[in-house]
Amino acid sequence: MRRSIAQEHTHTGIWERARAWLATRDQAWLWALKLFLGYRLLFTIWGAWVSSVFPKSPIEATIGLWPTGVSLGAWLERILVWPTVRYDAYWYMGIAEQGYAYREGSTAFHPLYPLLMAIVGRVLGGNYALAGWLIAQVCCVCMLAVLYKLVLLDYDVAIAQRTTVFLIGSPLGFSFLLPYTESLLLLCVVGAFYAARRGRWVLAGLAGAGAALTKQPGVVVMLPLLWELWQQQRDNLRARKWHPLLLPLVGIALVPLGLLSYLVYRASLGDASFSLSNPFSLIDSLLVTPSYRDTWGEYFSWPWENLLLAIEQIRARPYFYLVFNTYLMAVAVVMVIYTIFRARRSYAIYSLVLLLMNLSIVYPLWPYMGILRRFTIIFPLFIQLAIWGRSRWVTPIILSVNALLWVYISEAYMRLAFVP
Repeated sequence: MRRSIAQEHTHTGIWERARAWLATRDQAWLWALKLFLGYRLLFTIWGAWVSSVFPKSPIEATIGLWPTGVSLGAWLERILVWPTVRYDAYWYMGIAEQGYAYREGSTAFHPLYPLLMAIVGRVLGGNYALAGWLIAQVCCVCMLAVLYKLVLLDYDVAIAQRTTVFLIGSPLGFSFLLPYTESLLLLCVVGAFYAARRGRWVLAGLAGAGAALTKQPGVVVMLPLLWELWQQQRDNLRARKWHPLLLPLVGIALVPLGLLSYLVYRASLGDASFSLSNPFSLIDSLLVTPSYRDTWGEYFSWPWENLLLAIEQIRARPYFYLVFNTYLMAVAVVMVIYTIFRARRSYAIYSLVLLLMNLSIVYPLWPYMGILRRFTIIFPLFIQLAIWGRSRWVTPIILSVNALLWVYISEAYMRLAFVP
């Protein structure tokens, strides 16, 4: 009896100490972890069922929904990892294993994410699918926590929570769980904003450089960082006191240097070309590599060229995915434009440049393909949605519409192997 009472007191003491420790932790991380785990569980159940009906890999086809006849590790990998491995994930896995000699057009994928996959994959004995998945999960939790902290600089806890819920619960929110770049990219972006607003400019520059080395839109961060610097240092600028500006400018300079370093590497492979007589050629070379353009036909042009191409194809052959994408693009554009006029100025700059960039990448075979995934990293949009969510009926409406689109698009991703 004495022993059981002592054990009970010991267990109670451990539980109380655990609760006390959790109470002292940053609430942003606790909220991010709870939100991630709930969302991860939901997507795991949905993904396991869809991938059992539409298996796209030998592992999905041979290992069932229940761990019979296989090890627990193999079953967990089939349930958690392989339903997320589709399309671009194979590009990243190939680059991680073989470098940019993997396939023609592979240099369109910026190096930071496949480099991390290569490092973690070698630690895991060459399991690059698991490596990419693990990196995405960790980055997703960190991104949600940093975004929460960033929103708290201007708003209350309720808006910070709704922002993260609307982001992860958006129609393409599941892309943050995939072996794709989205979770790493948005982590670097919101990390750069948060560090800049706290006056930690070298950290902001490193995060911005990480964004530029993760995906093409990452370099956009440089412009809002310059605006934040102006806001913080305008008195020194007007007084021509240059010394306080030295370290922030060095930090911000890291962002374009990150992209230029990769451009130099691509040039060494013969996969970069531009002409001073063509204003789009430099942007095109930065955003769309020549080998990728030759392989897939994608290029950079005026925003209305994409729209005219979509309208022309809809009139000629109005197939569902094109009409669906064009409609969602139009809705997203209206919402982003509204956000631009309401958001903090640096957030507005970021949103505007990304909006123009997303609309200017022309894919003749399939206009606006993946457009919603590109809009998902415009985080100020979700802050604005969270502000609207103060109204009693707005949050249920947003979550309901997002849930319907989420089910449809995530099923299409796992069934068709890409987001149409």
